[in-house]
Amino acid sequence: MADPIPGRFGLWPWLLRGDGVRLGSATHSRRSSMEPLQLYPTSEILVVFDPNLCKQLGACLRGNPAVFDRTRPDWIRPEAASAEAVAEVVARCPSGALQAIRPGVRPGTPLPSAGVSIAATRNGPIVVKGTVTLEDPTGHREKRSGAFSLCRCGQTRHTPFCDGSHVTTGFCSPR
Repeated sequence: MADPIPGRFGLWPWLLRGDGVRLGSATHSRRSSMEPLQLYPTSEILVVFDPNLCKQLGACLRGNPAVFDRTRPDWIRPEAASAEAVAEVVARCPSGALQAIRPGVRPGTPLPSAGVSIAATRNGPIVVKGTVTLEDPTGHREKRSGAFSLCRCGQTRHTPFCDGSHVTTGFCSPR
């Protein structure tokens, strides 16, 4: 497949073949009810936002408001800061909804199992970072890497993962 933005990223074809992601329609192959990925390219960085993973915790908005601003239709503007600054904010995304891809820069590796961190957010999900194996009540096991969020409010439609329902239900963390 040809690079959809010639000269930008030699790794675009990898992204496009990856797991069902398509530029333009930007769809997931996993579920038809999922929202499309949002792609924000510059010559130095590609920011990928998966609205299906976002937990509305606002780390990106606080991290660099010039780049991340939900009041704009094009709410991510990676050209508003250096690629390094954008990548730094993206790396702090607690849900893993934001990913940064830079030409010539290897992606960060997931934390080793010994470095797993688990944190309960205020009025939101439990954020897990690292490589873990989740087991459901039926015994089905799934290995997850990177950052993801587990529901605490009990209202998610994607058990055990948070889908942001805590925002609309007014979930409040116990003291």
